[in-house]
Amino acid sequence: MVGHLSRPASTAADPLDQLVYGPPATTALPAAPAALPAVAPATSRRIVFTNQLTPATYTQLRQYEYWGRLAIHEILDAALSAYFADKPEAHQALPEKERAKLRGKLLE
Repeated sequence: MVGHLSRPASTAADPLDQLVYGPPATTALPAAPAALPAVAPATSRRIVFTNQLTPATYTQLRQYEYWGRLAIHEILDAALSAYFADKPEAHQALPEKERAKLRGKLLE
């Protein structure tokens, strides 16, 4: 007959556990990152596009996505909105030919 296979609860003073797993962790979890400023979306519609990031920036993006409990589109929208806030070129109207290309993308 097979005995009960559940493992008994170990205590913090169990020397075998400390030998195998090391001493109990005493460090606190890192503080949650500061949230990016909230930016009210103009619309719930999004444009899908492709871009490239360095591995380090992509890693930071994914880390912030996880720890900040945000979606990547929310992070990018807030970051780009903050970046463009003091860039006059970002607020300057495009020439007609470029505006037509943009309109085509926005209507898809």
